[in-house]
This record gives sequence, C-alpha cells and structure tokens, in this order.
Amino acid sequence: MEGQIVEIKIDSVGRRGDGVSAWKGHPVFVPRALPGEVVRVRLVDERDKGYSGQLVELMNPSPERVNAPCPYFDRCGGCSLQHWQPDSYRRWKVERVPMLLERSDVKVGVWKPPVFIPDHTRRRATLAAFVQNHTIRLGYHRARSHDITDISDCMILTPRLQAMVNSLRPHLVNIITDSIPADVFVQDTGLTFDVMITGAVGHRRVPTSAERAAIATMAADCNLARVSWRAGDRDEPEIIVQRSPVAKKIGRLTVNLPPGSFMQPSAEGEAALVEAALAPIREARAEKSADLFCGCGTFTGPLLNLGPVLAAESEEPSVAALKATKAKNLNVQARNLFSNPLADKDMNALDAVIFDPPRMGAKEQAGALARSPVPLVVGVSCNPSTFTRDALILQQGGYRLESMQIIDQFVWSAHMELVGIFRR
Repeated sequence: MEGQIVEIKIDSVGRRGDGVSAWKGHPVFVPRALPGEVVRVRLVDERDKGYSGQLVELMNPSPERVNAPCPYFDRCGGCSLQHWQPDSYRRWKVERVPMLLERSDVKVGVWKPPVFIPDHTRRRATLAAFVQNHTIRLGYHRARSHDITDISDCMILTPRLQAMVNSLRPHLVNIITDSIPADVFVQDTGLTFDVMITGAVGHRRVPTSAERAAIATMAADCNLARVSWRAGDRDEPEIIVQRSPVAKKIGRLTVNLPPGSFMQPSAEGEAALVEAALAPIREARAEKSADLFCGCGTFTGPLLNLGPVLAAESEEPSVAALKATKAKNLNVQARNLFSNPLADKDMNALDAVIFDPPRMGAKEQAGALARSPVPLVVGVSCNPSTFTRDALILQQGGYRLESMQIIDQFVWSAHMELVGIFRR
C-alpha cells in the first residue's frame, strides 16, 4: 500500500496536530491538513495501525486555512499548525482536554480561562546543525526527515536568543565535524547564555586543544557564560569553557544551572504556571509544602516565600544545584519518584503538594498521594493523556478536581501545559 496515492476527506485534527481521515478501514494521518478538506495524499509509511499521508494536492481547502506567517513553514518541521486560523487552532486546543477527562469520567469543577503565550517568547531550543565545505545549516529538521532547514529568523525564539544563535554560525563552522550532523542546545536564563553541543567536533570527532581554543573564542565573542560538549544524547556533558555561573533567579533562589538543565520554554509561560499553581496554596494559607519532580526549582523558589519546602528530584545535577543554594527551610531529596514515590506517611505534615512530572506522568506518585491526607494537591502536566490517568487515580482516592487551566506556551504546536487543582 505504501506509495499509493489516494483521495480522502479529513475528519478531524489528531493529538499530534495532523489531519485524520480513514481509508479502507485504516486511519490516515496527514500533516498540515484541516477538518473538512478533501486532499490527495501519498501513503508513505505505517503508523498507529494506519498510515502517514504525504499531502500531494489540496483539492478542497478549508475556510479556516490561512497563509502561514513564517516564510520557512513549508520547509521546517518545527511548527505544525501555522496554517490554521488562530481562533480555530486555539479552540481545538481548549476542547481536547475536556474530551479526554470526560471519557475517563474525571469530573472538573471549574474551567479557568486559558492562557495563550505569544510567539517570539521561546528562550531555549535544540537546533540541528550540519557543516559541509565551510558552510553551516543551523535550524530545524523538515517534518519526518533528516534534512535541515537553515533558519536565520525563527518566529518562536526571542529576538535576543535568535541574535545569539546567529552569532554562533561562523564559529560552529570551525568546530563541528564536517559532514556529520550535530545538535546545538541554546538557552537564555535571563542573566546569561548557555550552549551545549552534542555530536562530533573537529577532525578527531572529540575536542582537542584546537577545538577547545575555538570554543573559548566563540564563548568570548558571543558572550556565552558556558559551552559544554557531549558525544551523544546519553553521555554526561563535559564543560569545555565556563566564563561565569549560569545563574537563574527563581523566587527567593538564585540557582546555578547544570549543563543542559530544563527550564520552562518561555519566561511568560513559567510566570503563568507559577501563578496558577501557587494561587490556591496562598489562598489556603498553606505553610509546609512539597515540590515533586522539582527540577531546578521552578516552583520550589516561589514556594519558599510561603514556608518550608520539601523538593524531590531524581536528576543528581539538579539536586546538587538546589542544595548548593543552602536556602533556609529547603529540604532537597535525590529521589526517583517512579520507583520510590514520596509515601503517604512522608506527607502527613504537608499542607500542599505540587507535582510536575515528565510526559510519562506520575502514576506511582499519584497513587501515593491518593492514600495521603494532604488537603491540597496541584498537578502540572505537558501531556493531557497521562494527566487524565493521574487525575483519575486522585479522584478515586478521594480528591475532587476543583479547577483546570490550560496554559499554551508551545506556540503553533499540538503541545500544551495543564494545571489542575485537587482538594480532599
């Protein structure tokens, strides 16, 4: 069947942002197709017991289709929904979560107004890089491709971060190994810039004295606080040059971030998440709280303004960074909350708990919370499916989902953040 061209009508937009239809009883997923459109697609590969479809011809466009504002849209796989009229795109995001919760019989008290973060706000990104014949392509892969679209003005990044990225180009040409793909992670903490290169560098594919000197020059010329390197995604980063601490102000804390550490994608999104999560805790006058899956302290810092905080995280560098602050009333634990969740007995004295897990969710920790006496729990998630599962566990354990709020800081993508307030 692969390679065959078929004509189909798009029924809906799926959870990944693709148009969804059916052909001979099998689902077909078509990137950048909208509900109601009649399209001709090439069946390119099997996916989810169906097919991925490559758009060949748009025969009957939707009235909700618009011209993408970004000139790279047709060649870049970074944004998936710029072709959809903004009101319709936002309505689709807002409607997805209630449907998931209703299917699982999770009851929601109140839906708070969604927050939509604008473009040009992203302060961190991982860029694909490819050097050949002293020329660099630095940008994002095309959708479902290893080809790299060179991008000098991304509508997602902050102007400040984009300017820094462009300043890296002439230096990376002399650092990254010719004809071998690499990744360049860039981050702006608001105080400093941090860069990490993943992949082969130099003629030997590892940093020699020549590459280290070139990296030091790049750091000075581009005003970088730190540049790290690692051979592969699973390797520990090696700091090649550090000109100053990579510091981030988080509430009462100033945290020196480890290489490649996680921050919320935008400052505006982080502020919205912190306010949504802390507002009910302030209103309840909760004093003792826990921040689970705390990372480098997105919620820990602000929580310290209210009282003592137990912060738990499995990533050792993040734990070390928080411990190094030596903050008063802060108890930091290195703890794998999947295999060793904070137990109900550990939570007897807590007034509130925030949990913000990775995309896989917090099934084990939600189970422990469901058995605990904690009066107020705040769930933060970037995955509606696993949030729904965890919310059901809490509901079955005697919590009610008092309110929900969507915070969309992943502009023109299918991703979003959720904040749910649970009370016993």
